[in-house]
Amino acid sequence: MRRVYTVLVLLLSSLAVCADEVKLQHDGLTLNGELVLAGEQTLAAGVILIVHGTLAHNGMEIVTTLQALFAENGRNSLAINLSLGVDDRHGFLPCDAEHTHTMEDADTELGAWLSWLQSMDAGEIVLLGHSRGGNQIARFIAEHDPDIVAAILIAPSSGGEPVSADREENLQRAGENGRLLDVPFLHCSSATVSAESYASYYGSVDATNTPALLNRIDLPVLVFSGSEDSVVPNLAEHMRSVNRNNIVFEEIVGADHFFRDLYADDIVESALAFLDAHCCRAEAPESGRLITWADSFVADARLATKKHFPIVVFVSQTGCQPCEALRQQVLFPMMRSGMMQEQAVFRELSLDDGFTVEDFDGAEISGAKFARRYAADITPTLVFLDSSGKELVKKRPGISNIEYYGFYLGKSIKAATAALDMP
Repeated sequence: MRRVYTVLVLLLSSLAVCADEVKLQHDGLTLNGELVLAGEQTLAAGVILIVHGTLAHNGMEIVTTLQALFAENGRNSLAINLSLGVDDRHGFLPCDAEHTHTMEDADTELGAWLSWLQSMDAGEIVLLGHSRGGNQIARFIAEHDPDIVAAILIAPSSGGEPVSADREENLQRAGENGRLLDVPFLHCSSATVSAESYASYYGSVDATNTPALLNRIDLPVLVFSGSEDSVVPNLAEHMRSVNRNNIVFEEIVGADHFFRDLYADDIVESALAFLDAHCCRAEAPESGRLITWADSFVADARLATKKHFPIVVFVSQTGCQPCEALRQQVLFPMMRSGMMQEQAVFRELSLDDGFTVEDFDGAEISGAKFARRYAADITPTLVFLDSSGKELVKKRPGISNIEYYGFYLGKSIKAATAALDMP
């Protein structure tokens, strides 16, 4: 088994350089997450989507440490912040906030993040959750059967939510009054809670019984517990009720609930071996990439019409250093932020010999011939088209000043979108 012990100070300093914040819009809220790509990889190499614990966030030590260790070992990761009903939330949600969030909200947000990853042509997706995040992932998989390849659960809750003797009375009062004041809620001794929120977390005493959920899951799942965990102290005992070949359980002796010190290394070491053995390639598939190659403009035209987007064609060729600079410094950050996907159908087309694409009329055409139609012989060039292949605004050939390229590209996309409505 590989050892992955590292100097965390060096890893965490490199993490500050490699991490990119990603944002997307969902149900009127801005969601955010930290994307860490391993070396020169793209999302096509696959990604581990990480979910934090109760009222927590993606800046927790266990989350940032895991991201750093996974990156060091060639694995991409995206650590998200569940909104908990707060726009663009960062940091802990305090107990004195009014709690309106539900476990069902987390399900829809996980679905939104998976859709975003799929729109980015991400490779194999693994879900990883710590504490309540692990339970949330188990519930999500059991109820929604998402398109993922495996899951890793770190100290997930093992039984029903601890409740007080007045749970039934609180549920009734919440339904009558719309919210509860000054009640125990999750790890808060006193909180203001909406009726919907209270019912979500306490309506079913089995909602957080992760072992029971695991008996409904067919894909590979690796479950960790810490022998010194005082938050979920009976997980190992409860896991005895799970007897399925696809579920692997490992207790890490000496670890507490947050797997501090070098126990995070033990998690990553076992997780890497598990993923290699059960499902996932460590290297990127050659066909995948952050920017999608143009393959069929017939299909792209249908998508552009449906979304009322222009089609942006990035003309490139092998050995074009300005093309690579444009990818790394402008286009990749725009793709990671979700900015491009929210404005245009973006495709890359190569002038290289052998590159062909389905034209707007369904005929196969070389990339070079397609580019000549728009006088896009210089690389890089960006061409802005409608669903019939008509040029909407002036193309952008070459790079005059890369620092301002993103600004002017945004203006071109807005102009192209406006031109879609012109007769």
